[in-house]
Amino acid sequence: MASSAWNSLVHRSLEAWGSLNKDHPTFPVNILRSFASLEDFLSGSSGPLMFWFFQRREAFLLQKSMTKWSSKNLEDYIILPASTGFVTRTECFFVSHFWQTNDDPDPDGKYLRLIQENLQPQTWSYVWVDWSCIPQYPRTQNEETYFLRGIQTMSGIIRNSGFAWFYPPFRPRLWILYEVAEYVLTIDDSTDTLSYMGAFEDSRMFSEHIREMLEQGVRPTLEKYGYICSYERDKEFLTSWLEVLVLLRKLCLDIDDIRASLDYLTWIPRTKKMYRATTKGLMEMSRYEGTLIINGDCYQFSPFQNWVSICYNEYFTLC
Repeated sequence: MASSAWNSLVHRSLEAWGSLNKDHPTFPVNILRSFASLEDFLSGSSGPLMFWFFQRREAFLLQKSMTKWSSKNLEDYIILPASTGFVTRTECFFVSHFWQTNDDPDPDGKYLRLIQENLQPQTWSYVWVDWSCIPQYPRTQNEETYFLRGIQTMSGIIRNSGFAWFYPPFRPRLWILYEVAEYVLTIDDSTDTLSYMGAFEDSRMFSEHIREMLEQGVRPTLEKYGYICSYERDKEFLTSWLEVLVLLRKLCLDIDDIRASLDYLTWIPRTKKMYRATTKGLMEMSRYEGTLIINGDCYQFSPFQNWVSICYNEYFTLC
C-alpha cells in the first residue's frame, strides 16, 4: 500500500510538471524516479536538488481544518522540484499564518476558512502550508532530515509563489515578519505591495515595521516592538537574513540581483563567500563574516551561524 501511494504520487507529480514547465530538463525527472519509496525520498533530501510537497487545490479547499502532514495522506500532494519554472506565482501560493497552539496552528479552522474564501475564486493549482507540507513533531530521523532542509529552503518558495495570509490581532512574531518581508522585498512593485498590505488591519503593523527596518535598521525595529521566536537560534538566523534583505534593498540593487543573492544564501549554505557582478558593480558577500562589499565599499550585517548540527527534536513552530 505504501509503495502504491508513493508510486502514484510520483506519477501524478510528473504529469503536473509537463503542464507547469513543458520544456523542463530531464534531471529532476531522473532524480525523482530514482527514489524507490517515501523513506528513500525523505532521507535523500540533502541531495543536489530539493523537492517540495505542495497541497493540491482540491485537497486544500475541501479540508475543514489544516491537515497535518502525514505519509498516509500522499494523495493530497504533488512534489515540485526547486528548479526554475516549476514553482510560480501563477500556479502556487505560500500561506502565511500564526500558530495558535503547538498541537494545531488553527484548531477551529477559523483562519483556514478565511484563506479558503480568499483563494477559491482565484486561478491557481497548488499551495504550501508549513503544517501540511513538511513533517511535524514527532518525526522519524528521515522526516527530520527533510524537515530541516524544508525550513532552510522555505525562502525559495516565498520568493516564487503568490502570498496568502489572514492573521489574528497583531503579535510580534518574527517568522511572520520575515515571511512578509521576504515576499514584499523581492518583487518589483514592493512599494505598492507594502501599501496594499498596510491597508489591511491584520497585516498593517508588519508592513509598517518593514518600512521602519528600511529606515531605522533591523535590530532596532525588532527590539522596539519585542519580536519573538520560539527558538533563539531562529531569531538570530532570521535577524541576519532580514539585515541582508534590507541592505540589498537600501543599496538599490536590481531586483534580479537581490533575488540571485538570496538564492545564494538559500541554495549554497556552506559556501563562505559569494562573488557576483551586479548592476552596481562587483559584489562580494561573506555570510559567516557578516560583510558585503560592493565597489570597494564595505557594509556589515550580523554573521550567519552554521545550521549543520541543529536538530528540532521537539515541537517547532514558525512564530
